[in-house]
Amino acid sequence: MSQTTAVIDLILKLSRCASTVSQAYINGELHRTDENTRDIELLRQLRMISPGIRDSFQLRGSFREFLNKALNTQRLFAIGSNVGEYFSRLGDLIDGYADAFHDSRDSDVERYEMEIREAISDIADAIDDELCILRAQITTRFGAVTTIAEKRRQNAHYQDRTQKLVLLLERFHFSDIGEQLAGNDDLALAFRSLLEDRISSFRQALIAILKHLHQYMFEFRKIEARSKRVRAFALFLNRHQDWQPADWDSHASPPEWVLHAHPLSVLGHPDTTMEEQELGLREIARAIPCSPSVRATNRPPGTLEDQEDDVAQEIVIAPPLIKLALDSYFADADENQEGISARHWWSSHPSLMTEVREDLWLLRVLGEYERRGKGQWRLSMKSDPVPGFDGNIFIRDIAIGRREM
Repeated sequence: MSQTTAVIDLILKLSRCASTVSQAYINGELHRTDENTRDIELLRQLRMISPGIRDSFQLRGSFREFLNKALNTQRLFAIGSNVGEYFSRLGDLIDGYADAFHDSRDSDVERYEMEIREAISDIADAIDDELCILRAQITTRFGAVTTIAEKRRQNAHYQDRTQKLVLLLERFHFSDIGEQLAGNDDLALAFRSLLEDRISSFRQALIAILKHLHQYMFEFRKIEARSKRVRAFALFLNRHQDWQPADWDSHASPPEWVLHAHPLSVLGHPDTTMEEQELGLREIARAIPCSPSVRATNRPPGTLEDQEDDVAQEIVIAPPLIKLALDSYFADADENQEGISARHWWSSHPSLMTEVREDLWLLRVLGEYERRGKGQWRLSMKSDPVPGFDGNIFIRDIAIGRREM
């Protein structure tokens, strides 16, 4: 069995267990039933699930991580990618490649080259995934959680992750990995195009994200004080459901805390219906500057001369050819109960069809059939379904005739 056939066989086996894998991923665990027993045994042979507690099964961590990344779910936000391990693995592979090259182990050299390229690609993908997670958290302002305490905790966690990743990229930028791979053109090109040329853009994006996280930290501190007051007031209302706010305007000596309350900015507008405002409105009207005068140029009046000899001209608008063609076609169809082919009629009347394409003619015949009423006419259609089962059809021809009464 070739390697290609083995990959195809694995994907086919997983596709047969799609429903079982979906239930295990969404519910977090899977219990054995009569319907999924065969799928569970197959997934255990493929090492895709592992035994859990209370006779249950769960997806393996590597398989769950793959589904999280592929589906970009909320679970991915709490996991993150350990980019440091990818860098450490790349360094070990480069050392192994150098030893195999000096010992002239050609098979090991080819294997190390393939694994180094995969490790470089894994690092670039891991950084892309990390940026995607961080951008999602910034866009939603940690919308997955509702409490301020949890938002602050996640904010501090992602600040630490971002700071570590920035420092890691800085150290990697000044490493000698590029010089170690300079002897192999393919590895040097992969390292330069996938990582080295993108490190500066990665760092700038991470630093911008870090600034946003610091800004959110101060915003959360402002919100926390207000949220405490709101929660305290909500607790008070729950304990005293019959409480009503007092009308402090009617009290001659309100309490001290009312005097220290922040005032509301109120804008006043004059009431035009009150006579007391008339003098003030007059002063405002006098203060409005006059608008520039507008000169209207009127056409001078003319004279109407009577001309008895002139005859009123009669304008006749010729109907369009498509209208004449439709009337003629339905007139012929009125005398034929078997139906007249629209395409045959179109080809046999070239004088009326000079400006109408054949496909447009079929559409106009259908529209005229709907307008004239289906009860008087009989329609037969030659059509083929469109591949893809989208509900559309290819209309080949239309035949319309007079329905028998």
